[in-house]
Amino acid sequence: MTLFAPVYFIFAAFCALTAFLVLSRRSKSAVNVSFSLLCIACGIYFFAFANMFISHEAQKALIWGKISFIGTAFAAILLLRFIYAYTKTIAPRKIFISFYLLSVAAAVLCFYANLFYKSVSPHYFGYYPQTSSLYILIPVQLAAFLLLSLKKLKEYLRKPDLTAFRHQQILKIRNALLILFVLVVEHILIILNAPVYHLGAFAITAFIAISVWALGRYTLTDVKIILTRTFILLFIISAIFSFSYLAWLYTNIWFVSAIITFILAVTGTYVYRAIVEKTAQLFLAQQQKYHNTLIQAASGMASEHELNRLLKMMSLLLIRSVKVKNIAVFIGNESGKLYECMHTRPAINDEMIFPYSSAHPFVTFMKNKGSPFVAADMPLYITNSVELPFKPSLIVPFFYDNGASGFVVFGQKKDGKSFDREDINVFKTLSRQTSLAIENCLFFEEFKHAQEKIFAAEKLASVGGLADGIAHQINNRLNQFSMISAELKLEIEDFSQSDAALIESSQSLKKTFSYITEMSQKLEENIRRTDAVIKGILNYARSDKSGEASEFPLKEVFDLAMELLKLKHKLHKDFKLELRFKDDDKIYGIRSQIIESVYNVLDNAYEASIDKMESLEDDEKLKYTPSIKVELKYTEDKAIFSIKDNGIGIKEENKVKIFAPFFTTKSSYKSGTGIGLYIVKRMIEENNNGRLLFESKYGQGTKIIFELPLKDRE
Repeated sequence: MTLFAPVYFIFAAFCALTAFLVLSRRSKSAVNVSFSLLCIACGIYFFAFANMFISHEAQKALIWGKISFIGTAFAAILLLRFIYAYTKTIAPRKIFISFYLLSVAAAVLCFYANLFYKSVSPHYFGYYPQTSSLYILIPVQLAAFLLLSLKKLKEYLRKPDLTAFRHQQILKIRNALLILFVLVVEHILIILNAPVYHLGAFAITAFIAISVWALGRYTLTDVKIILTRTFILLFIISAIFSFSYLAWLYTNIWFVSAIITFILAVTGTYVYRAIVEKTAQLFLAQQQKYHNTLIQAASGMASEHELNRLLKMMSLLLIRSVKVKNIAVFIGNESGKLYECMHTRPAINDEMIFPYSSAHPFVTFMKNKGSPFVAADMPLYITNSVELPFKPSLIVPFFYDNGASGFVVFGQKKDGKSFDREDINVFKTLSRQTSLAIENCLFFEEFKHAQEKIFAAEKLASVGGLADGIAHQINNRLNQFSMISAELKLEIEDFSQSDAALIESSQSLKKTFSYITEMSQKLEENIRRTDAVIKGILNYARSDKSGEASEFPLKEVFDLAMELLKLKHKLHKDFKLELRFKDDDKIYGIRSQIIESVYNVLDNAYEASIDKMESLEDDEKLKYTPSIKVELKYTEDKAIFSIKDNGIGIKEENKVKIFAPFFTTKSSYKSGTGIGLYIVKRMIEENNNGRLLFESKYGQGTKIIFELPLKDRE
């Protein structure tokens, strides 16, 4: 007995075990059935060859060689059938039946006509078959079917809905097919009676092993459990047969041997189950530990009412228990049309993570999936559309009709292991608990925000009521001051005109009149500024918050705002307002408040342009043209328009105070009250559900950005 015989017996056992394993997982799958039959054909080939090697007679060796040819005859067509099933190609039924019949005919002819194997010849490893003239058909058929299989796999790779896992799977099977060309070379060497080195046997085994690994999607833990179960089963079977053989050897009574075999078989079944269960527990102990930790933690999430703390606690828990490298949590905004990254761990620059719209293929796929899945299950075009600073490995969506919407993206595990079915089952529970916990936090935040709004509204109402109550009194006094100031100014002017010589004759009198004139101007200016402050407060206090939002053209807003601007200022002859949007482009909001806000910003922008002009040298003033540019763009759920001037800009130290009440950068002579942008921001953000942002660089200009929600057309 040579070394090759046991190796071939091991290969045969491996093929048989693989066929059983693959078929037991999905017995109705065409892929699994065809692959199992291919493994059986290869198993027959190996088993017969092993017996041929250990045969002592040439005739028996030839019979075993012809039996091995049965596997050889069917292997090529079964390989092609497996590839057709895997690539979901419609198999030409008549052609495959014809090849099956030809394989049967070839096996019969080999047995009775010696048209494939005519004899055997002895080698150092045992007998080996000598081929006949028709054997050339075997490598030709195998090479043709291998090339056709590679062609089918190449076509399958071009499918647009191919998942990343499927893509890797195809590449593995393709590489396994390339290994089988070694078998084609070996068949040709057999025909040429050249020395045979049995590389074909190793190529077949490698092909089966790689294909099983690709098809089965086994994790390392699965492989350990499968191998352990196999060795336990083989050990128990060997022990049963050994004891049965010893019983028959010492008693020479087959009945006693049969009874002992039966008892040992029944006992061995229970022993096998107990050992397998214990072994599985040992392998999965660490995994079960973090699964239990996740489930316990999920039940405690509901006690946290602050969203940021919840997300930090959840990500920290997952990092420590699951031991992933990265995690990112995305939550839908109020409109449900945009999913923004709310938390990452480790912390990542916000500029590196982009939000996803509800129409993004990635989000659509998650919604259709509805449960946790590994990233490899996504089609390649979706995988390529995902922009994250780390490679996603597992996605846990939580989309519910009456709950929070969002998803969690996990990076790879630190130990390099893949997420398995048990992980996905655990995260199904976790996703529901996470949704409820986040919804709970959002509810508390919304409640808190509502309470703050009520409190602010009450304060505003009290301010408004107080302002309305005292406005008449204040205005009466302001009117008195204004009249006194005007009369004083007229009296000074009359005296200056009638007694100009007297004033000029006395230096002290001239100085006194100059001082009185300056004081009267300051008095008039402060009366005007005080009146503007009171009107500003009353305008906001009396603003129509019950007014309904509507959709209207943005051009109307700027036309009205420009009319107001012309009434206030004598516009510079070269001033230009550039509107970069269509006349029929519309926005959504409370019309009166949007007009007031736009006018306020235009007023600031124009005065900033004049400030810059006055700060320039005479030659630079000639080159400078004050201008304001307005741009509008739409996103999935927002209308964003900006007002950009080329004025003086905002100093760096003033940027943090730009929206603060009563802060102004205007010169005193321009009557800046400092409540304009403060009120604009509150009207846009509180009454119109939008956002007000700004960008500025001192000496170059300022850009005010309005973000307003679009009208819901659903």
